Amino acid sequence: MGRLIVITTPDLATGFELAGVETFAAQSPQEAETILCRLLESEEASLIAVRQDLLQAMDRQLQRRVEVSYRPVVMAIPGGTSATSGEGRQRYIAELIRRAIGFHITFEADRRQTS
Repeated sequence: MGRLIVITTPDLATGFELAGVETFAAQSPQEAETILCRLLESEEASLIAVRQDLLQAMDRQLQRRVEVSYRPVVMAIPGGTSATSGEGRQRYIAELIRRAIGFHITFEADRRQTS
């Protein structure tokens, strides 16, 4: 059975831990990179969520590796300053689903009119 593991900054780690999620607090992008590499090699997780700014600061080669990884799926989570909205969120979720199951999913807006 796979697990969810979160890599985030110390200020957000406690919240994930309180929710029962296995969490690694990284002081720097380099520390987060080390943790992520270890998790990728161990194959312990099905889903690894990494704080977006940490992931974006990692080595480009590692970023490409996680972009094509289907197990575990590595996804970026916003750091609390801004979240993806609307169509961008749909594209992001569709890409995560495609990576996880191998199929591209499209979302259609509800176009029903209410009277």
